[in-house]
Amino acid sequence: MLAKNYSPLKAALGFKEKTLSSSQPWLKSMENGGLGEARAKAFLLERFWVLERSVDIQGADYLIQRKITSQNFMDKEPPKLGVVQVKYIQDGNTYISINKDYVINNSGETYGEFFLLVFSGQEDEAKSFLMTSQDVSDNFEENEVKGKTILKLRGEKILDNNNFEILNKSLALNKIDHALKQSDFKRNRMFLGATNYIKLDPEQIEHDFLLPLDNGYADLHDEFFKNKKRLQSTLFDIEEVIDGMNNILKTSDPEEAFSIYADVISQHEGSSMGKCISFSVDFFDDEDFLEAVKNHKSRLSAIRDLGLESSYFFLLKTFVKSVSEQSAKLKLSKEEKVEVTIKYDAKTLENPSIIVSKTSYKGECPFIELSELGYQKIYFYPWNWFSWEIRAGKETSPKDPNDIEQQYINSSFLFRRPFQVALEKLLIGEELISPWME
Repeated sequence: MLAKNYSPLKAALGFKEKTLSSSQPWLKSMENGGLGEARAKAFLLERFWVLERSVDIQGADYLIQRKITSQNFMDKEPPKLGVVQVKYIQDGNTYISINKDYVINNSGETYGEFFLLVFSGQEDEAKSFLMTSQDVSDNFEENEVKGKTILKLRGEKILDNNNFEILNKSLALNKIDHALKQSDFKRNRMFLGATNYIKLDPEQIEHDFLLPLDNGYADLHDEFFKNKKRLQSTLFDIEEVIDGMNNILKTSDPEEAFSIYADVISQHEGSSMGKCISFSVDFFDDEDFLEAVKNHKSRLSAIRDLGLESSYFFLLKTFVKSVSEQSAKLKLSKEEKVEVTIKYDAKTLENPSIIVSKTSYKGECPFIELSELGYQKIYFYPWNWFSWEIRAGKETSPKDPNDIEQQYINSSFLFRRPFQVALEKLLIGEELISPWME
């Protein structure tokens, strides 16, 4: 007997749907490929110009260019292109294969302009991952296939590693953008290397040091550039003296030689036992800066070893945004304090929930009442988050919640650091905590 709601048409359609989804793997593969490329293009277009390709050029599904109008492809030095390969994996059993030549050159150096975007899942289960050429080199295994070296990795190695997951689009796009800026700088440096002048660019720093991993001592990006600027100033002085010496050697007039010496070289005479030339060396001599760099590397490495890089930075960003926004809406008086409770998945650091409320707590702030993986409760005194001018009465305290929120954001390190230290003590151990954050 047929079921009450039996329909020959529905049965036929149901049979056809089942056939298309399960017995036609080629169709599923096409759907997955199209889905992956569509997601990739939507993601990349938020920051870059995306150039379509008619064939798979050097492993490129997409060629991307930074959105700058001061350069064009007819220039002597045209803009650098990024190469993006896109993969869609159905599950952890899917393998990803990439030609090694697309990622690594003959000298064993990775191409900084190559990126791998990996997508998995659909709708609410959709996930995205970004890997640089260095990430691919470090994690993929080499296999020889028909005389070619192929880099291969099982999908689960990506799906289970939070370091590569795109939880914050801005950070992921920043990583690509910075790599292309680096590429531009290196090309310019090679061109300028034929002269005695090297153009400094603040972007010439490893991307790891741009990650918002506060150390309590200094902004490593700014500090590195300041030291380079001081070194460059000394280099200019040295070049000036060398040019003066060359001019003395070239001249046939003794009086002119004495004049050049007085005008140029004598300005750099030292005061030791005999006459000597001296130059300022006020750069890269700060031991604390060096220790902050080493500490940054150690902490970031420890977080990556746990596979929590993306979720860690996403949690910190969510914390700052939530505390600033919610505190501003409370319209606190000068004396009032707040209680901040932070909840998140203890294993993955994902699904953060931050609640800010007024409190009757009267003690010192900041004060961590409870700290365990997955939960922290911290007391703060938001009046301290206003600028010195406002706290000193030289400027009027803002009344609009948006203006108050901006004040809090400008001083976000004051409330981010206590939470960051509490979190890192549990994650990577107290011995790795930055000494300037205690």
